[in-house]
Amino acid sequence: PPALSFLENPSNVTSSLGKTVRLRCRVRGAGEPPEMGWQRDGHPLELADSDQAQVPLSEDVWLGTSQLSIPAVQLSDAGRYRCWARAGGEQL
Repeated sequence: PPALSFLENPSNVTSSLGKTVRLRCRVRGAGEPPEMGWQRDGHPLELADSDQAQVPLSEDVWLGTSQLSIPAVQLSDAGRYRCWARAGGEQL
C-alpha cells in the first residue's frame, strides 16, 4: 500500500469578501510522520497561517492534519490552493 493517502482535501470553496476562509486536509500514512504544506497556483505558501498536527494511530501509522486560514479574504487571495504531504520518500 502507498505510504501516504489523503482522507480529506479541500475542493471548491466559495466565500464573501472580508470573511475568513479555512481549508483543511488530512493524510494517513505509515512509517514516519509527514511534512505538510500548502501551495497557491503551484507556488509554495512559505509564510502561510496554518496549523498542523501529527497524531499516531498505532506504532507505525499516523494521521496528519493541516489547516490553512485566510483571514479577511480579498480578491487577490483567489487561486488554486493545494495541500501537499511528504513522508517516506513519497509526496502527494
